[in-house]
Amino acid sequence: MKKLTKILMSALCIAAIGSSMAALGGCGSKKESITVSGSSSVTPIMEKLAAEYEKTHDVRITVNMSSSGSGISDTQNGLNDFGMSSRELKSSETGVIGTTLCMDGIALIVNKDCSVTDVSKTDVKALYESGTAIPDTTITAAIGRDASSGTRTAFDELLKIENGYATSVATLAETGNVIEAIQGSTNSIGYISYGSLKSTVKAVSLDGVSCTVENIMNNTYALQRPFVIVLKENGTLSAAAQGFYDYIMSAEAQAVITGANYISVK
Repeated sequence: MKKLTKILMSALCIAAIGSSMAALGGCGSKKESITVSGSSSVTPIMEKLAAEYEKTHDVRITVNMSSSGSGISDTQNGLNDFGMSSRELKSSETGVIGTTLCMDGIALIVNKDCSVTDVSKTDVKALYESGTAIPDTTITAAIGRDASSGTRTAFDELLKIENGYATSVATLAETGNVIEAIQGSTNSIGYISYGSLKSTVKAVSLDGVSCTVENIMNNTYALQRPFVIVLKENGTLSAAAQGFYDYIMSAEAQAVITGANYISVK
């Protein structure tokens, strides 16, 4: 009887161990991986879209924040599944194609304690090009983005800044850096994505027109540009990446986009 009991106990132990190993094997199963890289302006909305998609799909989406230029070159070199750009692609950027995800405004921002509420395109252009202080205001300094930034490219094109910035203009790598710099200066102006606006800084109007969703949609606000998804030309996405791409271009994703203060193109 004792021998039979031992045999039964051993069988039960083996069965339990087998079940545990099977469970562990299931827990350790590898998720499909998707990598998206590029613009620091596009990153916040891409992270929201990725989080929503992961709720119902067994994938792991990594969003690497850098710049539009880096996102485009990553796509050209096969270092991501697709890239993010906060500007249209240039004719010199070959081997890739761009699809518009949504539209965005470029907000001009100042310190919350700054008394300025409105500036002109002419004065802003002069400040960035030659370092000329904005007349009748306390704004004497400008903060911009570095050369690889899609936001800078769009900003410069829209304001027709063709010969670079004055040496006095501070150029920073990411949207968050610009916000932090403006928080620490009461005499500076900077520019960021409208969708990245925080209550810690203040947006000013341009030639009397506020940077709002309504004014971007009706084209009365002058500083606006597309957010672009960058794909390898003639390339084929993995099944997992294709699924995520189809999602971010869907009506379902556009609801997330408009909820985050970006402008739907659907």
